Amino acid sequence: MQSQTLQDQVYEYLHTKIINGHIPPGQRLVEGKIAEETGISRSPIREAIRRLASDGLVSVSPRGGVKVYRATSEDFNYLYECRLSLEPTAAYYAALRINNMQLIQLNKLMDELKLAVEKRELDQLKVLSSRFHHMILEASGNPYLAKVMKQLNSLITFYRNAVLNIPRRLEDGADEHRAIWKAIQNRDGEAAEKLMKEHIQLDYRFYMAEYRQKKEGAYKGEVN
Repeated sequence: MQSQTLQDQVYEYLHTKIINGHIPPGQRLVEGKIAEETGISRSPIREAIRRLASDGLVSVSPRGGVKVYRATSEDFNYLYECRLSLEPTAAYYAALRINNMQLIQLNKLMDELKLAVEKRELDQLKVLSSRFHHMILEASGNPYLAKVMKQLNSLITFYRNAVLNIPRRLEDGADEHRAIWKAIQNRDGEAAEKLMKEHIQLDYRFYMAEYRQKKEGAYKGEVN
C-alpha cells in the first residue's frame, strides 16, 4: 500500500474514535499504541496526527505530546455563532435548489435515521446525522458556503455528537430533522431556514446545560 493510503486509513480510524467520544477529551495519543492497534507504521500515523491537529481535534505540545481536544464553552459559543449563520442559509437554498436525485437520497437517509432512533444505535445515528447536514449543504448548491463549512466540519461534528450523547436529544433531534426534511420536500425555503435555526439553538441550549452540570459536578467533587 502507498503511504498516503495508510495515512488516510489511520486518520479515519482516529477521527471516528475522537468525534464519537471513544477516545475521551484530554487523553494522550501515543504513536506506539496506535501502531499496535492499527498495524500501521509510525510515519503515516504522524501525518494523520498533523491532519487531526489541522482539524482542531488534537493539540500538539512543543515537547511533542499529543492530546485529544478538550471542549470549552467558549469554543462552542464561537462554533454556535458560525452554525447559526451558515446552516440555516444552507437549508434555505437547499429547499430552492435540491434536485430529484438529492431528494431521493435524502428520503432514503430519513428512513435510515428513523430506524437508527428506533434501535437506539447511537454511533450509527451520529454518522447519519452528520450526513443529513452534509447533504443539505450539498443541496444548497453554493460552493463557497460548502468550502467554509468544510473547514469547520470536524469540530462541528465533534460538538454535534456530544449533543447526541444527551438522552433527550436523540428523539427530539430526530423530530427536528424530520421537520426540516419536510420543509425542503415542500420547497419552502423560509420554513427550512427557520427550523434549522431552531434546531441549532436547541442543540446549543442542551449542550450548555449539560456542560454547566458537569462543571458543577466536577467542582463539588473537588470541594468534597
